[in-house]
Amino acid sequence: MAEVAMTFSVLPEDSDNDVDVLAQNIREILEGKCRVVSISKKELAFGLKSLQLVVIVKDEGGQQDMVEDAVRTIRGIGQIDIEDSSLV
Repeated sequence: MAEVAMTFSVLPEDSDNDVDVLAQNIREILEGKCRVVSISKKELAFGLKSLQLVVIVKDEGGQQDMVEDAVRTIRGIGQIDIEDSSLV
């Protein structure tokens, strides 16, 4: 079965949230559900940082929603949006 690489932008609820802790929580919650390729920090503005999450999932329906729903359950996550998706 083919695989899809998905890139997400993840924003914390507020600038006081530690994005390193959020990144670790994301890795833990997605373990066994998909392959986390990378999680990198991005500087936005006024001290606010976001995370760029890259995962590999199976090429089947519902995978984007599965990742988004899992990440949204983490305390301190404000928003998650898909940026890119492509077959691997």
